[in-house]
Amino acid sequence: MDFSIAAAPQLPPMRRQPLTDLIRINVLIAERSGLSRRGADAAIAEGRVTSGGRSVVIGERLDPSVALELDGKVLVAAARTSLNGDEALGGVRLLAWYKPPGVTTTHSDPHAAVTLPQALVGQLGADADRILSIGRLDRESEGLLLLTPERRIVSRLAHPRAGLRRGYAVLTSVPLGATERARLLAGIRLTDGWARAVEARQLEPREAAEIRPRGPAQPHPACWSFIAIAEGRHHEVRRLYGAIERPVQRLVRIAYGPVRLGPLEVGAHRELTESERAELSALLIATPNQPGA
Repeated sequence: MDFSIAAAPQLPPMRRQPLTDLIRINVLIAERSGLSRRGADAAIAEGRVTSGGRSVVIGERLDPSVALELDGKVLVAAARTSLNGDEALGGVRLLAWYKPPGVTTTHSDPHAAVTLPQALVGQLGADADRILSIGRLDRESEGLLLLTPERRIVSRLAHPRAGLRRGYAVLTSVPLGATERARLLAGIRLTDGWARAVEARQLEPREAAEIRPRGPAQPHPACWSFIAIAEGRHHEVRRLYGAIERPVQRLVRIAYGPVRLGPLEVGAHRELTESERAELSALLIATPNQPGA
């Protein structure tokens, strides 16, 4: 892999891509019928789901207000909150969860030991199958993951345009020095383009307190560093650290925008506070869902 390091060039501004409100058909059916998404896909494959007199197709995306019928019966659309008003989040449920290592943040993966619904079913019961993660953490990473059943909020808050920084505590065998931090901040060319940290420094004591011990032997505090990035590309933090020859031994997300991991125990969840919801709501209002905006 090409991990050559150089100063980031001045690139032309990227064209902003519109955020879409179109929802996968199996999600809409699950919301309205009580079926799981797998059950919804099975119903579609059997030709039992129609819209406007035509049979729908697995994988297609539709406007959330579209009329749907299952076995000839109308499926009533779930009430959805506007995302451009003063109450952008409305009554939508939002959770902060400490994702344990070993959990794959997908709903279905034949190679996963534990999927997202499987990890949450003990706490959320039947609702676990409808919960979506805002962004992802790779299987061996751990820490803060925001959860919601509202797909449109997922797409809005996970998009780089929302401006939500992802903050991570990173454990390496050798501490980061000034040179390594400067490289992260300047930008590193990875195989899929340039990437850089918006913040790179030593982990502060209050942040270190959010890290749950793993095993009897505790690493030296100097081996923990903090990095914040503005987007969540595939294994971005691990690849950045690999490029500066500091392989990641442990990766813990401790912040996502205004939400912090705090004292959550591994595998536990909490509802977002009013102040956290207010800040996220303000961000949604500031990033309207308009093509070319």
